[in-house]
Amino acid sequence: MRQLEAALIGAGLIARLHLDAWVRAGASVRVYSDDGRAEALAREFGARAVGSLADALDGADVVDICTPTGSHHEIALAAIAAGVGVVCEKPLSADIAEAEEIVAAAERAGVRLHPAHDVRFSPPFARLHHLVAAGRLGRSAVALFTVTGYHPRPWTGHVSAEAGGILTDQMLHGADIAYWIFGDVVRAHAYYQGDIATPAPAGAVGVGTAVLTHASGALTRIVSRWTAEQSPPVRVTFHVSGTGGTVQYDSERPQEVQVTGEAAGTFQYFGESPFVAEMREFAQAFMGGPEPRLGPRDALAAVRITQAAAESAWTGRAVELPVKGIA
Repeated sequence: MRQLEAALIGAGLIARLHLDAWVRAGASVRVYSDDGRAEALAREFGARAVGSLADALDGADVVDICTPTGSHHEIALAAIAAGVGVVCEKPLSADIAEAEEIVAAAERAGVRLHPAHDVRFSPPFARLHHLVAAGRLGRSAVALFTVTGYHPRPWTGHVSAEAGGILTDQMLHGADIAYWIFGDVVRAHAYYQGDIATPAPAGAVGVGTAVLTHASGALTRIVSRWTAEQSPPVRVTFHVSGTGGTVQYDSERPQEVQVTGEAAGTFQYFGESPFVAEMREFAQAFMGGPEPRLGPRDALAAVRITQAAAESAWTGRAVELPVKGIA
């Protein structure tokens, strides 16, 4: 079986995590970044650096876009035009029109497109999905998902409805998980703390909160925090309750997944890095294997939800979302 040829665009923290995962998945990787850091990163992982985006795309099976969100649209369209499959770090775009254009272009060209929503590949969240899909939590549910991460950059704040900061970036993790587990979102009501008028809590750069109403009747609350503290770099939790029981998880205590009710005894923590699991699943798909657990329509669903959350926080009103029939 021939080796998958992957082109990694970017050389920051996410690019490093993705590069390690691609190498572990058995891919041959070339790295391009316009900031001069590609050569050092490539050397560290036994990959090779190239000098331009065109060189990166030439002969590649897949391009992995790990650059700032504003550049995703241009790079993705260039890859699709070259017939190269696309993996794109979240969000696909901060603008729903751009995201829709990328998806439409990939579908017209028959090119694979997969968003890198890594939390779906975290074993506790994958097990939670299985638990809910199997009906073990009963007919209805309420859920709390939290993500806390170190992010000192000044542009993380909520500037406008079009540039939601944490609401259209980090909150996408929770939005995608809520959508994946509980289905279409029909209403979003969100709030942001972090500007002069509503300062964030002590130690936090910004906090975004959204309450999502699902077509299934489930209610999910997502809390995203950017902090000025570097430890831990990322912390994720969930607390999900239904008529059949409750399940809780905190990444600071990964061995302590707690389950009560009928679901007790069916949920456990195990597995590998979500980045490795993610890239292995994508690599297999690009080489003709099974379909991955998420695709372009999932990317659009997540962007629609986070854009609605940003609009809600900006206007102070709940935002209704039409059901798009996204599976």
